[in-house]
Amino acid sequence: MCLDEENGWRLCGCVIDLWLMPLVCTLGLFLNICCLLVFFSHKHHPLVPALIVLSMSDCLQLLFSFFVLVIPALHDFSSSEPYSNLGQLAYLSTGLLSPLLLAFNCASIWTICYISIQRHKAILSPLSNIYSPSKPFKPLIFIALVALLFNVSKWAEFNWKWEQVPVNSTSENYFFLMHEPSELARSERYHRILDNMLYPVMVYLVPLLLLSVLNLRILSHISRRDVSFEHKSRFAQERRSVILLMSIVITFFLCHTGGLLIRFVDQEKHHDSELFVLFKDVINLLFNLNSLANPMLYFLFTRQFRDLRTMLHSHFSSPGTRCEIIGHPSSHCGPRLRPVSTSSFYRSPSQSGKLLD
Repeated sequence: MCLDEENGWRLCGCVIDLWLMPLVCTLGLFLNICCLLVFFSHKHHPLVPALIVLSMSDCLQLLFSFFVLVIPALHDFSSSEPYSNLGQLAYLSTGLLSPLLLAFNCASIWTICYISIQRHKAILSPLSNIYSPSKPFKPLIFIALVALLFNVSKWAEFNWKWEQVPVNSTSENYFFLMHEPSELARSERYHRILDNMLYPVMVYLVPLLLLSVLNLRILSHISRRDVSFEHKSRFAQERRSVILLMSIVITFFLCHTGGLLIRFVDQEKHHDSELFVLFKDVINLLFNLNSLANPMLYFLFTRQFRDLRTMLHSHFSSPGTRCEIIGHPSSHCGPRLRPVSTSSFYRSPSQSGKLLD
């Protein structure tokens, strides 16, 4: 299918959307589900509930990426009829699931910030965390609800309508449900507030700053501590957990910086550029690579999850020497699919094959 593309940028986009993206999402789903199985078997550890929420957020982000990113791209590159069943699925996916995809990406990022705060308290103020909270999922559910509310306006960016479509050359018609950008999606003030202010600050700058400062403080504290011979294994365990968090911060920076920068680009000016669409495809791929990388980091820096068992025992021993595991941050339809609005990175269907403004 991709070999039929004559434009070099479209060929690259086809390879990313129809080959690399499904591969990354499938592998990421498998690894995150494996992590969930391990975490559920150690659910009494104080930070495992947060790791469960993180892995679930990553799983849902990767799952919805199939619908929001892969299906519209398949509709585009397969040259299917605009009003085909595949086109209908693409319209429904982008209009209904893209806000949820963004919400789970936000929930994942904010949950790693919560984990870093808990980790910081456990290392620098161990006496404040002698006992595990009675309702560990309560703050995590709150984070997920806030992430959903933060992205709820995305549903208002679509106007839905029924279109009567003729059946071949007969006089019969059938109804096709489609969407187009709403007045809110075309509002410059709305995009200035949401895309140029709130999203960059709340989903990128604040989390990156918080993760960097907290984990540097933890690493500095551990480096200055004098460790006796009998506590060297626990000290090494703490260092591994810090390396895990720092690796997560670096991965977060590499995978989300492109998403920050594109929010300040005038998409109306570049909406006909195949290179610009390719750039957005790469950004979407990086978002999902972040969700793929997290379970690999868990596995590598917890000695294949063995630290979960040893940390569980140390959590209920001396508060001055205990150590806790940590976790991670985490993130398009019709003939040439383009963003529905300046805030969307996803493809959006159009009747004629032209890009929607």
